[in-house]
Amino acid sequence: MARITREKLGQVVTVAGMAAALPSVWQTVTHITDDTYRAPEARDGAGHVQYHMAREALITAGSLAAVGIGVAAGPRRGRPMWGAMAAAGAGFAAAMWSGGPTAGVWAPHKKAFAVHVASTTGLVAGICLLRPGRGRR
Repeated sequence: MARITREKLGQVVTVAGMAAALPSVWQTVTHITDDTYRAPEARDGAGHVQYHMAREALITAGSLAAVGIGVAAGPRRGRPMWGAMAAAGAGFAAAMWSGGPTAGVWAPHKKAFAVHVASTTGLVAGICLLRPGRGRR
């Protein structure tokens, strides 16, 4: 029987967290061209909300790419790379939950809340499992 290593488990859990985030990421991407996300009364123009959706989508892509690169590095991952992937994962998760303290809405509905919980849990647990030992530089 094959033994599951901490490295392999961390990779699988992290990728599962990234996959769990995809419905939320896709929702954000579709808002970019959705005219119902236009705000005619916005001081910076009707498309300003859509601009923020596009910016969020690009920042998310960068964050998840950084996490993915860290996962792909495997056992060669040193502390600096792990730190970068941990910061990117933490930033992604923090943004996902920022609506609660800022607008009083943690998620727009139960399905979105479940997506937020699953992706945050997978990313945090997986990245923690991938942390290099003390001797790794």
